[in-house]
Amino acid sequence: MKHLLIFSFGLLFTLISCKKDADANVGSECAMKLKSHFKDELRCSKKGEMENNLYAGDYKGKTVYFVDTMCPLCNTVPPAFGFTCNLEKIIFEDFAELKNREQVYNSCTKKFIN
Repeated sequence: MKHLLIFSFGLLFTLISCKKDADANVGSECAMKLKSHFKDELRCSKKGEMENNLYAGDYKGKTVYFVDTMCPLCNTVPPAFGFTCNLEKIIFEDFAELKNREQVYNSCTKKFIN
């Protein structure tokens, strides 16, 4: 009986751990939709040196998703547009007005950032 109880707790712990790992790569429904929308632009040449990742931010009262290049040695221009969850295209008149920018999906690790 004692061995069965220990085995049961071990199995439960394993199942809980697996669930947590599986959920680690799942983004919000909107993030997954926009990842799919930008699939041709999301790429990684070399981690930490040349990445095109999915980001989100607040622009004039709307949450906007966009692809931005992470390349410390490149002289890249900021993105010119993004999309809302409803796929409304938003032109960035002034990228500096984009607030609360955060990475949503990393193209090198192929994981959503929670």
